[in-house]
Amino acid sequence: MRSVVGRKAIAGAIGAFLLSPAGGALAQETTSAAAVAATDTAIAAAAPVARQPFRRSIEDAANLAGGLALRLSRASHREGEPLALTVDVPRAGHLNVVRVGPDDVATLLFPNRQRTDNQVPAGAFRIPGEPPQSPELLAKPAGVTLLAAFLSQEPLDLQQTGGGTDEPAPADDGFARLAPAARAQLEKLAARSFTGLPRTAPLLGGVSYLLVCAPGGPCDAAGLALATGSPSPAERLTPGLLLEGEIELALPKGAWLRRIPEKGQRLTRLSEGFVPRPYTNADNHCSIGYGHLLRQAPCAGGEPAALQRGISEAQAEAMLAESMRRAQRAVMSLVKTPLNDGQYAALCDFTYNVGATMLQNSTLLKLINAGEHQRVPAELRRWTLAMGKEHRGLKLRREREIGLYFEGQPVPKAPPGDEAPQPIDIRVGG
Repeated sequence: MRSVVGRKAIAGAIGAFLLSPAGGALAQETTSAAAVAATDTAIAAAAPVARQPFRRSIEDAANLAGGLALRLSRASHREGEPLALTVDVPRAGHLNVVRVGPDDVATLLFPNRQRTDNQVPAGAFRIPGEPPQSPELLAKPAGVTLLAAFLSQEPLDLQQTGGGTDEPAPADDGFARLAPAARAQLEKLAARSFTGLPRTAPLLGGVSYLLVCAPGGPCDAAGLALATGSPSPAERLTPGLLLEGEIELALPKGAWLRRIPEKGQRLTRLSEGFVPRPYTNADNHCSIGYGHLLRQAPCAGGEPAALQRGISEAQAEAMLAESMRRAQRAVMSLVKTPLNDGQYAALCDFTYNVGATMLQNSTLLKLINAGEHQRVPAELRRWTLAMGKEHRGLKLRREREIGLYFEGQPVPKAPPGDEAPQPIDIRVGG
């Protein structure tokens, strides 16, 4: 399952921000060393004091980096069955494949003792493959296993060493355990990749989910417990757009509904988190998938049987795409200045989270329509309260939106003389 929470923030000096009539941006090819250093500092500041489980760190990093497709031979296996996977590698680089079981034990499947060189060419890379690229892969233990792949431009050292030596510390199945420091390394690279231009991204990532069933009994999602590190209902909020009535906002004359770029779609999926079965969230509402609202009341067990058995990610993505049309329409109707793809995607995610009415009445919209883009980061950072309390997931979501809004460019600092902004509750507005 994708988690709600992530870690990413960037800062830097204000740079040229020029919009063409078509809404394109004059983006810088590289970020300055000062901006990169600020990125790392902000990421560290946003990290929780108590480290979150491996699963969520690895899952967030792979989803945030994006760009890789990881395919399993079958979506479900019985415990102990051999399995195979394929990574579609879009460009040459250094490939790392990580497995995190439902017990939150993280192992490095590739590279491994059978093949220590993990530099791979573009194309379909199969594990184990022919000849085998790894020891035998077995589906275990029972539960939902996360498989994540990372492709980096430079080699990464993710293996845990054993006993004070340089030798990898093997897990029970012969694969090396993932080093505790590996997740911080992946988090930083993923954050830089998300906020930078795709062609210069230092890291690509992708995930797949393996259902491992006990040797006997039914084998479906409904019978599997949540894995260690899966987001709790208390961390999930109903998207504000789904709490308001349909607002009649007309598109500009002659305009078609503008598609949200893939990176923006990924941001919303990652921020909302995927849950395959009905659950009662922090707002006490019954939801499913990527925050899709079933009813404004707790789940009571009377939901349709098809939903109780669980929905696929593809079904959840279809539900999300339908709901996001309202956010797309709101942004296209209310924003009167040209937007590039990153700006448009960031505002669609923001609108899905807080609602079209909140956007319509916001200072943020006024600033954007006035062309005061340098004030957008400070304004977005105000929307971090939920039910009167600061919400860490909202803080991280706003930082992701800021990074996407200024994709490939340094994030402007607050203009001199600006007062410290007062936080805003996403259910109240301001």
